[in-house]
Amino acid sequence: MQEAFTNRKPDTLVHGALNSLRVLDLTRVWAGPLGTRALADFGADVIRISDPRTLLDSPARVNNKLNRNKRNIGIRLDKEEGREIFLRLVTVSDIVIENYRPRVMRNLNLSYDSLRDANPTIIVCSMPGFGLDGPYSEYPAFGSTAEAISGVVSLIGYDANRPLQTGLSYADPISGLNAVWTIIGYARRRAMAGAGCYLDLALSESPLSSLGEHFVSASAGNPHLEIDGNRHPVHCPHGAFRTLGDDIWVTIAVTSNEEWRSFKSVLSDKTLENPYYDHPEGRKSSEDVLNRTISQWAGEKEADEVVAQLQNAGVPSGKVLNNLELLNNPHLIDRGYFVKLQEKRWGPQIYDGQAIPGSQKDRVAWHSMRNVGEDNRSILTKLLGYTLEEYQALEESGVVGSESFED
Repeated sequence: MQEAFTNRKPDTLVHGALNSLRVLDLTRVWAGPLGTRALADFGADVIRISDPRTLLDSPARVNNKLNRNKRNIGIRLDKEEGREIFLRLVTVSDIVIENYRPRVMRNLNLSYDSLRDANPTIIVCSMPGFGLDGPYSEYPAFGSTAEAISGVVSLIGYDANRPLQTGLSYADPISGLNAVWTIIGYARRRAMAGAGCYLDLALSESPLSSLGEHFVSASAGNPHLEIDGNRHPVHCPHGAFRTLGDDIWVTIAVTSNEEWRSFKSVLSDKTLENPYYDHPEGRKSSEDVLNRTISQWAGEKEADEVVAQLQNAGVPSGKVLNNLELLNNPHLIDRGYFVKLQEKRWGPQIYDGQAIPGSQKDRVAWHSMRNVGEDNRSILTKLLGYTLEEYQALEESGVVGSESFED
């Protein structure tokens, strides 16, 4: 699949659309690093602020995929000299992003007021679990707990009488992407008005923006929508159906009478010719009967054959892909979605690319995650103007440091 990594660059700027922005990245885990990675992919100079006592590289390589295209400086922010370095970075930066609990930045003497004193036009984006204020503000949070309190888990269904979680900590990726467009919007505002700002983006609130019809239902006097697995409240057929092979499935969604007519033509089953099924209400009220017919038909075919027949007839359908199938998916490969990066410790690795099309930094210039402190010297001496002697003294005192490992 080597051809998968031939980079398509029809509208790519060499340096990326955001190359004029410098971002200080204090985030960790997933939501924040995903957002700052997107900014870096589009050319922003993202400097990750790492604690030199904490390893970033690991066999799981989660940090590796989230921290590409960023520089890295290892600073002890619990030391006064470390905070001085950070504040000097603030003076030459545009954006600071962090996702600590609210008290952490205050306890480090790095409150918004302190950052604004250093740079009156700085944009600070805080991404705590539950926001900067309110009764939950100091609660610790994780993506899976945030998606639960946001209401997402209540909409998925149950397994063995327990509610199911998404399995991907849904609050994290949607919060990271929310941070991207929010920051870009306020960066434009700052360019026009010359003013910085303090943004409060709660991890637990971002998923709420995707629950629209459920809020409407509650407002209309139906406080609890019945959850029925893969079935849709209105459309039928709608769900996952097993095909030939070991645990191989396809999804099917018939959303109009026109699609239903096309669907019937593919299956060529006389039991589907009942005029009662020609209307959404009739199909929905007969869902169990229809699903049994579809299951029998799909169970005798290969998944790719099912999808091809339905899609060629204009009926939405897709194979349920696992991670290995995704990496070899011809559509994603043709679109140049994946990226191969050379990791210092692990060799060539395949990672997800960038789902947002547009003026990304030329992929020839993309680089893998920098280790903790790998850019200490260049940032301190070239960007901030420390002398070599001052830099060496900071290293000797442990204020700055770097990650090292044996190959």
